[in-house]
Parts: sequence; C-alpha cells; structure tokens
Amino acid sequence: MPANITDTDLQDALPDVTSPKSFTALKSGATIRRDKWGIPHIKADNEYDLFFAQGFATAQDRLFQMDFDRLRCVGRISEYLGERGVSQDTLMRRRRMERVSRLDYALASAEATAAIDAYTDGVNAFIDSTESLPVEYKLLGVKPERWEPWHCVVVYKVRNTAEGSFQGKLWLARLIAEIGPERAAAISPGYQPGNLLTVPPGERYSGPVLNAIDYLRSVVEASSMLVDIEGGSNGWAIAGDRTESGLPLVAGDSHRGLEAPNVYYQVHLIGPDFAALGHSIPGVPMALHFCHNEHVGWGMTHGGVDTQDLFVEKFRETDGKTEYLYRDTWVQADAATETVHVRGGDDVHVRVVETHHGPVIAGDPAQGAAITLADPGSREGTMWIDAAYRAMKAQSADDLEKAMETWTDRVNNYPYADVHGNFGYTLRGRIPMRGSENGWGPVAGWTGEHEWRGYIPAAELPRSRNPQVGWAVTCNQRIVDETYPHYLTNFYGSGFRAERIAGRIAGLEGSKASVADMSAIHADVTSVPAQALQKALGRIESLTGKTGDAAKRLLKWDCVLGADSPEAALYEMVAAQLSSAVVRACYGSLAENMLSSLDPGAEEHFRRQLKPAMVTALESGDETILPDGFSWNVLVTESVSTAVDELEKRLGSDWKTWRWGDMHGSAQQHPLAATFPELATALNPPRIETAGDGDTPYASGSKTGVDFVTGSGPINRYIHDPSNWSNGRWIVPLGASGHPGSPHYADQQAMWAKVETIPQLWDWDEIGSQAETEQQLTP
Repeated sequence: MPANITDTDLQDALPDVTSPKSFTALKSGATIRRDKWGIPHIKADNEYDLFFAQGFATAQDRLFQMDFDRLRCVGRISEYLGERGVSQDTLMRRRRMERVSRLDYALASAEATAAIDAYTDGVNAFIDSTESLPVEYKLLGVKPERWEPWHCVVVYKVRNTAEGSFQGKLWLARLIAEIGPERAAAISPGYQPGNLLTVPPGERYSGPVLNAIDYLRSVVEASSMLVDIEGGSNGWAIAGDRTESGLPLVAGDSHRGLEAPNVYYQVHLIGPDFAALGHSIPGVPMALHFCHNEHVGWGMTHGGVDTQDLFVEKFRETDGKTEYLYRDTWVQADAATETVHVRGGDDVHVRVVETHHGPVIAGDPAQGAAITLADPGSREGTMWIDAAYRAMKAQSADDLEKAMETWTDRVNNYPYADVHGNFGYTLRGRIPMRGSENGWGPVAGWTGEHEWRGYIPAAELPRSRNPQVGWAVTCNQRIVDETYPHYLTNFYGSGFRAERIAGRIAGLEGSKASVADMSAIHADVTSVPAQALQKALGRIESLTGKTGDAAKRLLKWDCVLGADSPEAALYEMVAAQLSSAVVRACYGSLAENMLSSLDPGAEEHFRRQLKPAMVTALESGDETILPDGFSWNVLVTESVSTAVDELEKRLGSDWKTWRWGDMHGSAQQHPLAATFPELATALNPPRIETAGDGDTPYASGSKTGVDFVTGSGPINRYIHDPSNWSNGRWIVPLGASGHPGSPHYADQQAMWAKVETIPQLWDWDEIGSQAETEQQLTP
C-alpha cells in the first residue's frame, strides 16, 4: 500500500479532457466544453449521445465519488474503509437498497431508462478508455467495477435516505424512556405560534402547540419489550411585478453536510429538443434539482415531511423460520444472511429480516422483538425517475407540477418561475396517509392499528400559484396550518430563516428586485435567536464585572453574525453554552451523547423541537420547558460568564480582537482522509472562514456544542432569471472536480464563503468563445 502520494501522483490522476475520443456506440457524437471553472457544457443532436457524454464527463470528474456512493448504498463501503464502515454497511444491507433500486429502474419509462442506459455506457466508456484513474484507487490498490444502470438509482437514494425521519423517532423513544412522556411532551411542543407558514405565503401559524403526552405514553408501551434500540434549505420565488425585468425570479440554496467533493455537480445539457442547466448527483443522468430549461426554472428544499414509520414487531423462531405476529397470526418473515467483506479485517455476517412493514433496522428478532422501517422509497418501485426526466423538459409551470406528480423520495418543496410570468410553490412526494401518532416514535406493528391507508393524492398536496402577496418562501418551516386534513409531520424546522428572507423581500417594497438583490438575501446573517437572547438579557438586572460588560455589548449589538464581528463570536459562545446547559437539563443521561454528536436523532430533536421552543421562551420569559429548579435568569447569566472565560482562553483577553470567522470555518473531509491520516493534507481542501450560522439564511451550520466547525451549509446557491437565462448565477462549495490535484477541486470555495457567484453560462457560442477546454466524442 502506498505510504504517500506525491504531487506527480495527483497530476497523473487527472483525466484527459481535450483529446478527441471515438466510441462505436455513439450515433453522431457530442461536444464537451468546460468553462474556466471546469463546469461541463455538453451538446449533442440526439439524447443517447447527450447522456452518454454526460456519463463520460461526470466519470472524468467524479468517478471515485460515484463509486464510493455506490458501495455506501449497497452496504459494501467496508471494502474501502475497513471496520469504520461496518455499522453503515449493516444498516444498508438491512435496508435492501439494491432490490428497490432495481425495481425503480424496471418501472421507469422507455425514455427515462434510455437516458440511464446511455449515461451508464458513457461511464463505462471512460473506465475502459482512460489511462489515468483517480488517485484514490492507487491508495486503495483497487480498480472500479463496471457501472450498471441500477447504480444510477442507488447513488441517488444514498443521498436521500439520511433525510428521513426514522433516526429522530428512534431517539425519541430513548428520550421518553429516560425522562418520561410528560417531560418529553413539554420539550417537544412543535411549531411555534406566530411563525411563518409556507402556504398560504405570508400567513402565520396560529394553531396550538402540540400536546403529545398520550401518544408518547403509547411509545413507552410499544417499545417496552425491546432490549435496546440502535441508534434543510432555502428557496423563494418573487412575482414579476416586483422585479426589474417584469418576469419572476427564483432563487435558493440546498443545505446538507459539507463534503469533499461537493454533493452536487454543475452541468449544462443541450439536446435535440431541450436544453437544461442545473445540479446533478454524480452517477445520475439529467439535472435533477435547482435547474432551469428554456421555459421554467425551479429550486428545491427538503419538505421535512414524515414519511418513515417505525413498527415494533414481535418475532419467534419456528422450525428454522423467522415469523412475526400480525393481527393474531404468525406470518413468515423474509430472512437471509449476507456477508460484509471488511478491508483488513474479518468478514461480518448480517442477518437481514423483513416484514410487510419493511426491514428490521434495530433490535434482534432472535430476542423476540425488533423495529422495522416503513419507507415509501424502499417498499416498492416508484416512477420518480420519470418525474425528473419530464421536469427537465417542462415548458411551463403547469408542466413542471404535472411532471412532479410521480416524485417519491424524499418529499420536497419546489419554488418555481416560468417565462410566461407564473411563479409559485408546490409540495411533491409520496406521503403515506396514517394517524399522527405514528410520528412520535415506534408504534405497535402486531395490532394492525397503525397501517398506512394509501398515499395523499397529488391534487391534495399543498401548493400556491401566483399568490397575491407577491412571493413564496420555503425554508423547511411549517407548510400548512392545523386545518390541513392530512398528517405531514410533528417535526418542522424553525421559522428563523423564513422570517429573515420574507423580511428582506418585504424590504424591497417600492423598488424592483434584481439578481443582485437575490444574492444579498443569500448573504443575510442577521440572527433571530440572537434577538431573543437580547430580550432575556434585558430582564436581568444584576450582572456585574466581565459578565455585565459582555451583556452590555450584546444588548447594543445589531445581531449581525459577520466573520469580523467580536460580538458575533461572543453571542455564539454564549448560545453554545446556553444550549448545552438546556440540553443537560432536559435530556438527562442522553445529553452527553447528543453533545458529543454521537446521535443524529438527538440533534434533530434539538434543532426542530427544543431549540425553537427555547428561543420563544427566551423572548417571553416562559419557563415551561425547563425542569423544576431551573430558571432562564440563572442559565443565561452562567452561560455569559462561562462564555467570556472560554473566549479569553481561545482568543485572548482583548475582546476587540475576537473574530467569529476565527472560530467558525469549513472543514470538509475527503472520504479517505481518516483511512490515510498521513495524507489528509493532500486529500482535504483548505479550511475557509464563514460568517452566519445555521439559523440565518447564510446557513453555515454547526452541531450543538462548542466546536463551531461549519459542518453543514449551502451545497449550492442559485438564481434563475426567466427574462434572460444568461443572467442566472450559481456557486458551490469546492468546485467541479473531485480530483484533489485539479485546479477545479476547490476554486469556487472562497467565492462561496463570501456569497459571491459565477455566471450560469447559457449561450453555446459564448461558452465556446471562453471555454477552457473542448473535447469531441465521435462514433
């Protein structure tokens, strides 16, 4: 195994993106022009050659990432990562993603499967013809396996399974067992009254806070037999009568964990009867999200809808067969044993068991009980691939909404605008119909009382076309009010970012919005929770010394989280100390795992339930969510005092020299950096400071605690202008290439951190006049 890699190794791994290539499978050929940021613009006169060239170009830039994601989703990543990958492989084997991916591919239309097949041929053409593979293969001493059509489906699914709700429900079951249903209900009040709804745009939630004590008691009953349980985004559209051009604008950004390479891959496709520009998933044809074609542009945010249910099943072993109880009848489960091969270690055997609800993901059926996962994207094949294909060819907002009717996994919010002057919002995805009690945690699977009753019809999903208020904003906030007839979720995101974006749009009243104004909204770093903390500080009269001085600085501050701001550094440290104190007070013995980032379900509960309730309580002084013996005055005072001491240790005694950017920065990790720590410097992109935090539209998120690393954030920013698509702008963290030795590995990173953007080059002649490279693929 290589002990190191040299600069020469990194350069030798770069693909040839200029020499003409000939492949007999092509019909007439394709042209790949890469602009000065390395983004591919691809043109062909037939769809086969177009998608072949897209597969070829994507493999040139991102082959190892595609391969890595493929192994992750089918439960084989231990072959690359060793023992570090075993727990992930175990879960993915149990979830049986290969089976449902093959079903999705089989259900897709002839046109959609033709696109996948052509893309697959292009990937394999690169693997077969290249003289230089990504450097990661040299490190691992392996070669990539051939790409298969269903792999295009599975690499999309691995990017979306983590956005489901099952981890939060697993953790909530632990919380209830730890602190009881009454306290769990008190710190899980749901969306706060007074915050913005998505539909109707501009309206605010006035319904009740949640009172889930009875539901949470049922979780205790359903889960009592278990020995153990294992353990967002901005988008908006603005009406044409509010813009400079007279046509609508659509803009936004998608928030996920920051990875190296970046999750999304910018691409521009020009075919025989359509052109589309947007963000693709490496390994998947077309431009799936945050796209525009000649007629309509759209963004996407995670809908946050609860589509995954957990069922506690009763099992028994009879005559070598695994059976589960359902409505007083023992039914044979589908069971098998699979083998995980571990790099540098022994094989691991995984028992895979599935009921009609879904696969076992926690617990051990051999002990009599376990939890199964029901998920619309994993139960049976669906036609989401056709939704993406038809959306890419939509000629209007109506066409886009119609195309998305077969979208499945995950449920998404779509803001959109078209060249005909229409704009709006629609929710699309496959949402099971059932009672809201399923949303609080594992429910009894053996009784038949919690079964799904089909899926919410597309015509009944929330939408808004050309709303009178003149805009639509979707930032993972609550979608509809309590009168909506179907259960969507108990766990919406906070309304903090939506509040700021809606306020910025309202602030444009009397002027005409431009593309530059959209970028300014992306860059907003004013903190709503900081304003609530100021209210709490204003009620405390006895602060003295350094603590009193710090409180005075915060009370005079404008709540803008600039990278150069001393007050921003102070606020963030106070907020971290206060959040940690509240977590310890409310979560009992589960707090330390949550603060150590060992349980994603706990982080989800804090972010969507406890923190919004905490911010509302800080503003009003209400202490309902705090256990007996705790008060906001004491918690806030102690947090300010501790924060000042901690900042003096980290940044020095002169508060004027403190900078938020010195504490808060990106730290993307190459997937092999932990396996080869001595090569981390060569593999990882450089750190860069960031402003804002996860509560602002800038959306530079850190996990709860005091490390402040920007671990999540916008993995793209985009602005689409239907009046002239060439006015569009976009940016991603890092860059187009996945090769650590490429000049395009991280050439967009600094601009991304400053909320600068690059043009969405649209005109083919203009692209040609400034292309960095051009490559011809011929028959």
